Amino acid sequence: MADRLPIRTQHCQFCNHLLLATTRTLSTLPRRGGEGKDKALILPLENNEDSEVPTQHTTLLLSTLLPDRRPTLIRREDGIEKRLLLRCGRCRVVVGYHLDAVHYEDPKQKPLYLLPGSVVETEKMGQEEDGQWREWIVDN
Repeated sequence: MADRLPIRTQHCQFCNHLLLATTRTLSTLPRRGGEGKDKALILPLENNEDSEVPTQHTTLLLSTLLPDRRPTLIRREDGIEKRLLLRCGRCRVVVGYHLDAVHYEDPKQKPLYLLPGSVVETEKMGQEEDGQWREWIVDN
C-alpha cells in the first residue's frame, strides 16, 4: 500500500467557512505573474481518469464554494479575460475563480485560481493572518 498524502482543509479567511480539501500544500503552488496579474495561487484540479501523467494529488471543491451565475470580464493590457468568480457560501466574499474554457487548449485541465490570502488552512485558523489580501483594499 502506497503512502497516502495528508489532506489539508481550507477555510474562508474572512468567516472561517470550510471551502475545499486538497492534498497539495498551498504555499508551494505557483502564482499568476506578470504585469496586471493578481498573483493568485494556481491550484490544479486533477482529473486522473483522462490524464496521461498519473498524479497522487487530489482536490475537492466543496458545495460551500459557490460560483457566480454569470462570468465577469476583466480588461487587461493583453486583451479581455473571462472569469467565473467563486464565492464563500457563507459571507459571499470572492475567494477565487476559474477562467473560461476559451483560455485553454484542453478545458479539462483548467485550474482553480485562489486569490492571495483568501483561504486559511484548518491548522492555521486563529493565528495572525498574513495580510496578503490587504493590498486589495484601497484607502481613501
